[in-house]
Amino acid sequence: MIANLVDPDAGMVTISKRVDEVNLLFTATDSKGRFVTDLEASDVQVFDNRLPPEGIRSFQKESDLPLRVGLVIDLSESITDRFKFEKKAAATFLKKSLRPTDQAFIVGFNQKVQLFQDFTGNPAVLGQAVQRMKAGGNTSFYDAVVFACHKLQEQPRDHSTRKVLILITDGQDTSSKGILADAEQAAARAEASIFALSTNDLKYDDYPKGEAVLELLTRYAGGQILRARDADQLTKAFAQVEQALRSQYVLAYKPADFTPDGSFRTIELRPNKPKLRIQCRRGYYAPREAQ
Repeated sequence: MIANLVDPDAGMVTISKRVDEVNLLFTATDSKGRFVTDLEASDVQVFDNRLPPEGIRSFQKESDLPLRVGLVIDLSESITDRFKFEKKAAATFLKKSLRPTDQAFIVGFNQKVQLFQDFTGNPAVLGQAVQRMKAGGNTSFYDAVVFACHKLQEQPRDHSTRKVLILITDGQDTSSKGILADAEQAAARAEASIFALSTNDLKYDDYPKGEAVLELLTRYAGGQILRARDADQLTKAFAQVEQALRSQYVLAYKPADFTPDGSFRTIELRPNKPKLRIQCRRGYYAPREAQ
């Protein structure tokens, strides 16, 4: 992680330093699934590549860091009968949840991936973008995840924001150029929490292929899968996402034995309190040091 202290374009000597710091977002719930918002740094243990960190830099409760949200909506033929309430719920969530310091972008996908609205903090503009969407066509889900993750990576890597990806889909893919592994790697590099609002019907199949895909994407990103098959479920799911975002902790630490070589490093966050469940991303790619 490189911080340039002098602008090289100005014809000056560049002085750089490596900032070996990881910013880890996480939520904690009790045995009944309720968010726990009174933890201290001593209530958790972090392990980076199976080693305790060299030092804890900071620990913040209920973070006020600005949000950068990517909302990715399935526009394929299969969602036509649900599309009206999906658009209404998405617009309502954005209007209710975004604060003046937050920004979001809107991506829709069928056989193509389209950016309907770039980053903006204006909920009305975002809502209008959602209403412009039309359903129909095949499903390039993996390509949409990769695209959205790249958008999140455009944001500065200075730990000044929290990055979140919200997917409204059944996880099925019929027309992507990429594969699931591409989406998984893009999600890991984005270092974002991922919430999947699953539209799968589990009445006849309690674990369809798309549900397994969504589990793989959310499990290692510190998010979760939420039921969103009908209007009531979707409204409740958006409310749960909002509550999770307002219940996050931010733990900043310096890894031990860190090498800026681009390799994947695992993260494990263990609770010191009984019956406490932690949700956080399971790893990250170490940035390569500039030559």
